[in-house]
Amino acid sequence: MSEELANTVYLGGIPEDVTVEQIKHLFITFGEIKSVDLPIDSETLKNRGFAFIEYEDIEDAEAAIDNYDEGELFGKIVKVKPAKPYKPKSFYTKPVWHSEDWQRKNNEEYTYKERMRREKQKKRDEEERKKEEEKAKKYQKKQ
Repeated sequence: MSEELANTVYLGGIPEDVTVEQIKHLFITFGEIKSVDLPIDSETLKNRGFAFIEYEDIEDAEAAIDNYDEGELFGKIVKVKPAKPYKPKSFYTKPVWHSEDWQRKNNEEYTYKERMRREKQKKRDEEERKKEEEKAKKYQKKQ
């Protein structure tokens, strides 16, 4: 665990109507709380089902994990784990078409499909031209 998050715990699976004050009141029994971060959903304006509790001391965070992991909070079983640093997923940071492999594969596929489409169109045009020529010859013979 990183040094900066050593005294922070993740509290997951909490009911959506739980407040910061309720979390503080319940988890103060393990030690002095520095802060509680309870992310709120912008659409529902309710919590997102998890929180981060930062303790003053690492031992307090460890006590909360040891004593409350898989415990019950307002009728729901919650997880209390060491917090991990946020790492954005690399595949979320760039669109798929920025990959050279994707571009190469799809450009080759596109050029192949486009070439096949053009060849078919060329054949149809040639057949149509031949039919028109035959019609013109027949018309000329009749006259």
